[in-house]
Amino acid sequence: MATDQPMQLKKLAHIHLGVDGGAEKFFVRLAGALARKGVDQIAFIRPDRPWRDELAKHCDVRELRFSRSHLKRHFVRWGISREIRKFGATATMGWMSPASKWLPAPGPDMRTFLRLGDWPDGFHTYGNVQDLIGNTPDIIHQAVEMGWPEARAHVISNFVDPLPADLTPVNRADFDTPEDATVLIHLGRFVRRKRFDLAVQAIAGLPTHVHAWLIGDGELMNDTRALAQSLGVSDRVHFLGWQRDPSPFLKAADILFCPTDEEPLGNIVLEGWNAGLPVVATASPGPSWLIDDGVNGLLSPCGDVGALTNSVSRILASPDLKQALVQGGTAKLADQYSEAGVVKAYDRLLSSPTAR
Repeated sequence: MATDQPMQLKKLAHIHLGVDGGAEKFFVRLAGALARKGVDQIAFIRPDRPWRDELAKHCDVRELRFSRSHLKRHFVRWGISREIRKFGATATMGWMSPASKWLPAPGPDMRTFLRLGDWPDGFHTYGNVQDLIGNTPDIIHQAVEMGWPEARAHVISNFVDPLPADLTPVNRADFDTPEDATVLIHLGRFVRRKRFDLAVQAIAGLPTHVHAWLIGDGELMNDTRALAQSLGVSDRVHFLGWQRDPSPFLKAADILFCPTDEEPLGNIVLEGWNAGLPVVATASPGPSWLIDDGVNGLLSPCGDVGALTNSVSRILASPDLKQALVQGGTAKLADQYSEAGVVKAYDRLLSSPTAR
């Protein structure tokens, strides 16, 4: 098979300024996949990242302080460039827009890429970016509409690691959840676009055996708690905090709930399929690209809590529908979002002398 051919990419440098979230998880995941294929890597990150030790298993990690001072920024970028040249990288990839200002100038022996997992907000720091990589078509479409050259814009999606066969689900009793409850699980930052409020409102409109696990933290957590209290569902809405590894929670849940208004990809949809869960989502850009409604998930209009509640009710009423959605999600994950396919796409692009 083509995926078994030797990698063309030999040495890759990364610049990643993120903290801890879905983008960081995929960064570490991709670095590991490339390392297993024999790609030598170096990564420049901020100090004390919680995923630093995991990343260090796959590549040489350099921790730097990225100053906002224009003068200091010049010296930091110069130092990064020097280290990349010494390392011999033929490609450097920045992760998300903040990394763009630290990319070294490209040259005949080294190309530069910026990988986006969200919509761009302008190109004023993209002077050293040769090519954009977006993990959904909508990200790239928006970049092109904003003026980025279409020939230098590419779509490569994410992949997720298969769950270990011996993965032990969390104990529901540890989170005040009855063993016989139906658990909806929603993950992310407590910010407006993630619409944790819709998860709470949906619980209020569903039978009392349905509970919600809300995983994450953020500025709207207290508001969401207050909403659950006002709707009288505090005993069925459980705030589990930020979890570095949500896999045991996904394994213990029943339905993946993704009610977001603006989701470029919806990595949690992939996580839900990976955990063997039926997916209920709103038709924001990412989920509507990933999900074939009625085949591998159920879609409803953004902001429509009644439609979301109806989707959950359909699954509760039909074990056959639930099983069909699970099988459809598993099949699509294997067919289009496998590690082998995504790594091959990165290899082909990052090792090419010109944009493909």
